[in-house]
Amino acid sequence: MSAPRTTWSRRSAAGWNRRLRAMSDNDMVKRLAWAGLLASVGALASIATTRLAALIYRRLFGEDPPE
Repeated sequence: MSAPRTTWSRRSAAGWNRRLRAMSDNDMVKRLAWAGLLASVGALASIATTRLAALIYRRLFGEDPPE
């Protein structure tokens, strides 16, 4: 019995690398990628700080924080 075929062949990986290199030369793509990265990191940081603040509030006052 032969091993299962992988979905990525060397040919498709090479094509993907070419597309990535072409996109990295485009300033608009770089700006959009930066904006997306910044927004996602900001959203994750906001969630983390909200949870941490709620945890501290519960420990200090023994009740859920106001909404």
